[in-house]
Amino acid sequence: MLTKNELKYYSSLLKKKFREEEKKFLVEGKKLIDEALSSECKCEIVIVTNEFVGSEAGYVNSLRKKDIRIVQVKNPEFEKIADTVNPQGIAAVFKIEEGEDFSADNIMLALEDVSDPGNVGTILRNCDWFGINSILLSETCADVFNPKTIRASMGSLFHLSIKRSANFIEDINLFAGDGYDILTAHLSGQNIYKFTFPEKFVIVFANEAKGPSSELLNVSNKLINIPKFGKAESLNVANSSAVILSEIKRQTILK
Repeated sequence: MLTKNELKYYSSLLKKKFREEEKKFLVEGKKLIDEALSSECKCEIVIVTNEFVGSEAGYVNSLRKKDIRIVQVKNPEFEKIADTVNPQGIAAVFKIEEGEDFSADNIMLALEDVSDPGNVGTILRNCDWFGINSILLSETCADVFNPKTIRASMGSLFHLSIKRSANFIEDINLFAGDGYDILTAHLSGQNIYKFTFPEKFVIVFANEAKGPSSELLNVSNKLINIPKFGKAESLNVANSSAVILSEIKRQTILK
C-alpha cells in the first residue's frame, strides 16, 4: 500500500513545478506505460487499482517479473494521481534522465512557444510517424512530461531525441552556424509544393496565436507555407506539421 505521504508525493507530479524539482513524471494507461518501459526510462513504481489487478492479473505478474515495485490502491486513492476522467486503473512513475546526448540529424524539427500540450504531443507523434527523430523545444513550449502531452504523443515521446533549450534562439543560431538551413513555417512563406528542401535543415513551427518571434524570423533562411485552397483562416499547428513533414518525406523519397 501507499502511505499518505507517498500518495501526496506522487500526486504532486501532476504539476510541472514538482516534476522539474523531483526529476520524475507520471504515465497513465497500460499502452503508454509499455512504451515507456520499452525505452530507456527508469521506472520507480507502478500503481494499480484492485479492479485493474482483477482484470489484468497476467499483465501485473509480468511487471513483477521485471523487478518493478507494484502497489495496489483503492479507487479514491488512485484518482488523486490520475489525470484522465475515466482512468484505466494503472499509472507509473518514471525518472527524467538528465545529461543524455541530443542526437542532431540532418533533418530536425523545432518548436518555438507552442503552448498547448495537445499540440506538442501530436507534433511529436507526427515526427515519429514521418521518421523525424531530433526535436528542439523552446523554453516556453508546453512540458513534454505534461500528462496531456504524453497522451497526445501516444508514446512517441519515448522514441525521440528531444532537447528543451535553455536559449532557443541561441541554439537555432548554433545550428545555422553548423550548416543547417533554418526554415520557418509562416503564412507569408513560399509554397511548400514548389519549394525544394535542402539536405540539412531545421523546420520550425511557432506559437499557435502569435506566430514566429522577430528573433526567429531574423535568423530564418526561408519561410515556407502550405497553400490555402478554401476559406479557412488558418491550420492548426499540429495539422500543419503533418502536412509539411509529409511533403519533406515525399521529396526525400524521390531523391
